[in-house]
Amino acid sequence: MSGLLPFFVAGLGFLFISAVESIPFSSAPSRSRYLPLRLRYTSSLTLSSLFLLSSLLSLSLSLSTHSHDPLGASLPLSSLAASSFFLLYSLSGLLSLPPLSLLPLPSSFLDLLAFFSFSLQFIFFYLRRKDLDGIENRYFDLLLVPILLCILSTLLIISFPTSLVPRLARAAGLALQGTWFLQMAFSFFTSAISHGCDIHHKSRANYTIKCKTHEDYHRARAIATLQFNCHLALLIVTATVIYGLLARNKPSNHNGYRPLNKELQMGTGISTFTLDSDEEDTEIVVESNGHESGHVALHAPDQNGTVEKISRD
Repeated sequence: MSGLLPFFVAGLGFLFISAVESIPFSSAPSRSRYLPLRLRYTSSLTLSSLFLLSSLLSLSLSLSTHSHDPLGASLPLSSLAASSFFLLYSLSGLLSLPPLSLLPLPSSFLDLLAFFSFSLQFIFFYLRRKDLDGIENRYFDLLLVPILLCILSTLLIISFPTSLVPRLARAAGLALQGTWFLQMAFSFFTSAISHGCDIHHKSRANYTIKCKTHEDYHRARAIATLQFNCHLALLIVTATVIYGLLARNKPSNHNGYRPLNKELQMGTGISTFTLDSDEEDTEIVVESNGHESGHVALHAPDQNGTVEKISRD
């Protein structure tokens, strides 16, 4: 995958899948029950198909031009494995959804396919080191963080399929992947590239970003780290704001308590409990006969130590 457009489309695709992933799955029997799942699998199918087409295009161009780049054909082939697994995951998910259910598969098996897909994506970017001095390696290393988050959250989804927290964590990882792909698109292929650095193309899939001096290399790597921290902070702030809005709109019950005599009337017999006071040797005993009349007796010792009985109907 190379060029501004593929990176930009990949970033938008991951952001859309993240938004769909964060939609809670409804168990209500309705036609729109499986709509979030259909959107998730359809968007994942579209994105993985675009990745496959981009890899095949890079492979065909490297073979047709007879370039002297030894990595021109191997790099697109290495990305086909991860794209193929994502495509398999998407197709299996779509075919397993009602009402057709042509390939009824359990959700745990689909999540296992997603786990292998993210694992292959992690291996692909981890081993993508064509030029050890290239600045793009720093960006790809930072991309491993959200991919690892997706891997761990998918494992938790397999272990706890009814929990909402792992799915939100995977949605956060997908969102961070999306914003980071957008950042790489602008940092690699536009004038937003670090000062003193230029991109050098050997083929469509094989490119590297080189800087003029040693100081330019350090500055470019530091800028990449700072950009990733800004993306991470933006994700945390956005998630906090959304959570605050949802929590504010959620109705709260501040009248979840009942008066004491109402609690005592619920019993069928005489109920007794003790209220301890901060003063020495002072306790108040409350008794109720549990009838509808609501008779309550308070036994409180006075200053002389004698017990005074206070009745209330």
